[in-house]
Amino acid sequence: MVETRRAALSDEKDVAALIGELAVTIGVTREVEPVSWYGTLRKMLASPEWTFLLALEEGKKIGLLVLLILPSLYHGGNYAEITELIVTARHQRRGIGRMLVEEAKRIARSQGCEELDVSVEVQNEAAIGFYEKLDFEKKHADYWMKL
Repeated sequence: MVETRRAALSDEKDVAALIGELAVTIGVTREVEPVSWYGTLRKMLASPEWTFLLALEEGKKIGLLVLLILPSLYHGGNYAEITELIVTARHQRRGIGRMLVEEAKRIARSQGCEELDVSVEVQNEAAIGFYEKLDFEKKHADYWMKL
């Protein structure tokens, strides 16, 4: 049976492994400086704005969703965004991603959010199809620049 729970600082190595799998999946190849990376992760885990949801099966961490909730003047209240979602390759297509998203929706609603956003790489057709099946709609285009 798969269950979800919030990640704690003691889960940091499992969170790192899941984020590493996500990076490989989407083709991120840059080197990670471990001290800086773990410092950032620890700050995020301690911050009330960030929620790390783990999916577990028989105690093994098989999925992760990272949720950010911030106040927004544009939204006139809190704003929620899924910043990362990964389910390990061998556990995909079993409803685990959907379960994580449903829990993120519940948390976002409880924090006064009326909207849940997610950004997807334009070439990631599998992720686009996944979110569309969950009734996410394309709303806007994201732009970025390297600093």
